[in-house]
Amino acid sequence: MSFKAYLISKSFWISILLAVVITVMLLLVTIFVLRVYTNHGESFAVPDLMGMQIDDVKKVLDEKELEYQITDSLYLRDAQPGTVIDQVPVAGFDVKQGRTVFLTICASKPEQVAMPKLTDISYRQALNLMMSIGLNVGNVDYVPSEFPNLVLRQEQDGESVDEGTLVNKGSNIDLTVGQNRFGEKTEIPNLLGVRLDQANQLLAASYLNVGAVIYDDTFETLDDSIAARIWQQRPEPDPGAEIEQGTSIDIWLTVDEEKIEEASELEF
Repeated sequence: MSFKAYLISKSFWISILLAVVITVMLLLVTIFVLRVYTNHGESFAVPDLMGMQIDDVKKVLDEKELEYQITDSLYLRDAQPGTVIDQVPVAGFDVKQGRTVFLTICASKPEQVAMPKLTDISYRQALNLMMSIGLNVGNVDYVPSEFPNLVLRQEQDGESVDEGTLVNKGSNIDLTVGQNRFGEKTEIPNLLGVRLDQANQLLAASYLNVGAVIYDDTFETLDDSIAARIWQQRPEPDPGAEIEQGTSIDIWLTVDEEKIEEASELEF
C-alpha cells in the first residue's frame, strides 16, 4: 500500500483517534493527580492557637491535617508556661492541608544572665552595659557624692546584688548614683507615641524615673500590652523646661490608634 493510500485508509484514522483519546485521558489523569496532590481549591483558615497548651494545639491541628513546629520559647510574666504566645501563619490566614504552623511558646522560667559589675563606672556606661545583656534600669536614686554620675550601688528588690549573681533577663536593677549637689536639673523628654520599653530608655538617659503606669480600657490581650504606646504623660513635655534629676514621670498607655495619633500631633 502506498503512503498516500495509507493516509486515507481506515486504519490510519483509527490510529489517530486512539492517539487523541489516549492523550486526552493522560491529561485528565494528570490534572486529577495534581488536584489531589495540591488539594486544589481546598484551603481553610488557620485556627487561633494563642494561649493553648501544646496537647490542645496538636488535637486542633490534627483535625485540620496541619503540622506544627516549635521554633522558639520566650518567658512572659503574664502568660501561662507552655502556652502558645505567637504563631506563623497568624489565625485566619488561608492555608492548605499539610502546611506547618510555626509556634513560639511561653517558657516555664525566664532566661538568666550573670549580673555585671555596675558600680564605679558612669551611669551612662552602666545603662549601656545593662541594655546589652537584657537588664532594665529600675529606680535611680541620687545621693550627694564627690563623684557625680558614678554608680555607687546596684540593688534588686531592695537587696544588694553582687557581680556574677544570676538574675532573670528583663529584671529591673535599681541604681544609686552620685550627685555633686541636690537640685540638678534635666529636660523633660517627650514620651508621647512611644512604647513602654522605649520610654524606660529615654527616661533613664535623662536621669529620670518611671512613675505610675496607667492602662486605659482598650486593653484586651497580652499582645495589646506589647503594642501599647503612650498617649499622655505627667509632667507634660515642655521644650526648655527642666525638672530635678530623679523625678518620676507618670505615663498613660493605650492601643487606641486615634489617641496615639492625636498625642503625637500635639505641640509643646
